Amino acid sequence: ERRVEGRQVTNGASVGLGIRLKKPDDYFTAQFSLNYERFNLMNWSSSAFILRDGISNNLSAQITFGRFSARSDVSNIFPTTGANVSLTFKFTPPYSLVRGGKFSPGSTEVLTDADKYTWIEYHKWRFNVEWFTKLNKSIKFPLVLRFAAKFGFLGMYNERIGYSPYERFELGGDGISNIQYYGRDIISLRGFDVITPNEGAPFFDKFTLEMRFPFSLNQSATIYGLAFVEGGNYWERIRDFNPFSLKRSAGLGIRIFLPMFGMLGFDYGIRFDKQFSNESDVGASGFGNYLSKYGRFSIVLGFEPE
Repeated sequence: ERRVEGRQVTNGASVGLGIRLKKPDDYFTAQFSLNYERFNLMNWSSSAFILRDGISNNLSAQITFGRFSARSDVSNIFPTTGANVSLTFKFTPPYSLVRGGKFSPGSTEVLTDADKYTWIEYHKWRFNVEWFTKLNKSIKFPLVLRFAAKFGFLGMYNERIGYSPYERFELGGDGISNIQYYGRDIISLRGFDVITPNEGAPFFDKFTLEMRFPFSLNQSATIYGLAFVEGGNYWERIRDFNPFSLKRSAGLGIRIFLPMFGMLGFDYGIRFDKQFSNESDVGASGFGNYLSKYGRFSIVLGFEPE
């Protein structure tokens, strides 16, 4: 019998409800959803994942509370004041704790991949904050400072199961060119290629500071430039988490919003830290060599990546 190499089939469904809250004020929202995904891997030879064969089911609930007050006095595409804050909790039932037996912490029985991952279990936390403020009083050419911070934590119920191979975080790159196979959260990091391990990471953080300056605030073609500094990192164990141990970069970018195409743009970021632990020290003879060796273009198509 001939087997298909590298085949994966993913099916899923989701139902959700979102409401606007009246307290503490009208900017607060709550969203609830129930989600199901079924992953079927057949002779999956990719080195980017733990499993090779089998079926995994991901039945989860998600709750998001947020406050979204970012607004603009010039263009809806160019926020000038306010903030967006959200806290998301996503979780599955703790199957292994209910089943007991060989899943008990003191058990010495061997757990196969089918035992561990037929029904995926985890709890996952995301916290995002984004803040805008104007630095001048101009209506035609406002200078806007944007600060953003993102945190992600993937938890486990049972140390014998470990962290779920699904729902991890992939940090680095432009956030859109990476193929999304496993329900990962793809987080861009300008100036770097993907820095997380092939299987993804259970913990990450990212900080961004941008100065935005408009070239055109016409509703039919909003164009603005930006200068940014950015930093982020990942961790494979919670005890190693250090929010200020960052991979840092800086650069310039441009955004063009056209109603027919959505958001278009690109960034050029230069990194100041090693991309990988086995990389040679950052530093190159000559400014041109430094830019070519440690610089990276990122493309924005349709939406602003995380």
